[in-house]
Amino acid sequence: MRLCIHRAASNIGGNCIELEASGESILLDLGLPLGVDRASISLLPSVPGISQGETENLLAVILSHPHQDHYGLLSCANHKLPVYLGTGAKRLLEAATFFTESAKITQQCISYDAFHSFQVGPFKITPYPVDHSAYDAYSLLIEADGKRVFYSGDFRMHGRKQGLMESMLRSPPKNIDVLLMEGTIIGREDAESNTTESELESKIVVSLNQLTGLALACFSPQNIDRLVTFYKAALRSGRILVVDAYTAHILNMLEVDSLSSILKSDRIRIFLPSRQKLQIVRAGRFDLIEPYRGKRVYESDFCEKPGRWVCLFRSSMSKDFEEMDCLRGATLIYSLWPGYLKRDEGELHKWCANNGVCIEVQHTSGHAYLADLIRFSKSISPKSLIPIHTNYPELFIKYFEDVQVVDDSTWVDI
Repeated sequence: MRLCIHRAASNIGGNCIELEASGESILLDLGLPLGVDRASISLLPSVPGISQGETENLLAVILSHPHQDHYGLLSCANHKLPVYLGTGAKRLLEAATFFTESAKITQQCISYDAFHSFQVGPFKITPYPVDHSAYDAYSLLIEADGKRVFYSGDFRMHGRKQGLMESMLRSPPKNIDVLLMEGTIIGREDAESNTTESELESKIVVSLNQLTGLALACFSPQNIDRLVTFYKAALRSGRILVVDAYTAHILNMLEVDSLSSILKSDRIRIFLPSRQKLQIVRAGRFDLIEPYRGKRVYESDFCEKPGRWVCLFRSSMSKDFEEMDCLRGATLIYSLWPGYLKRDEGELHKWCANNGVCIEVQHTSGHAYLADLIRFSKSISPKSLIPIHTNYPELFIKYFEDVQVVDDSTWVDI
């Protein structure tokens, strides 16, 4: 077996790794590079059969998790190419497709489940569930030609699935020839941070208890852990969490008992912003909002008692809130990677300033901190560790053993 990192050997995002054995190959992820707004064929890696016609010896794409920087180029790839992804991830993307075209996968999707091995040509693949900000994320063990490669995917050890990761460290996959390990946090100022998702919840509670006005919560609805964090923080502070139809539909379609209970709770309500209302009316998809008729929140609710609510917010909702005139004393709690605030050229800061909305950042990373990366690599104890999903692969040599730094588009024999 041999491998080639087509993208992400020395940058974060856009992951694409090709594994070849017995004359056939698979791709681990096919992501859109960070900072790129739209997928295009020109961004596809140079892999025979990836763009059109027959797939030749390329058998499938195996997705580690449903983040755009890991699946976002599938829209440009060969439609005959099968795509494997977790059962929960498949449900999430299917639920999101009506509201966001970027979630749509046109290829045949074959779902897999935790610890259930499956065969793709000469490759035996075993998914290991991990803690990450993406729902239903996995590390992947790939076996072929008597060799074993473990692809970490993206992971962390301070989220709501800490126990899952500790279990993996106690009983890790053995005899790994190559560990492809992410290092998003390497070289960053917060590499030594240790804020957990539970601690973040408590910090948000403190913020909410200090507020008298509306709390706007800016986070990705597909980050289910963060949704649970805001729901629990709202409960603890005596507020009610308000989500949009998109988020409610995702929670419903995931078919998870604990999430269904949240959706049925009287401590969560539904707001239909104008953009989603227009989508639903034009498509005649009233079934998407009908189940929540009794849970709807309207302009009068926000205006009469703004201090009662914690409301999911995204930039596309800004005009809705301006027109409701409910922002006096409001605070926006930003719970995404702070780097996005810089990338939007300060537009969100401008909107907040123009509307008298305070902004505060309350976030913890979806990626493992340095100490946890070290624990993870020591537990796996590979013969060779190859950095991926990092801006600083050369720094791995400082922290880890048996590091092999490779360049994009370079084949490595295992």
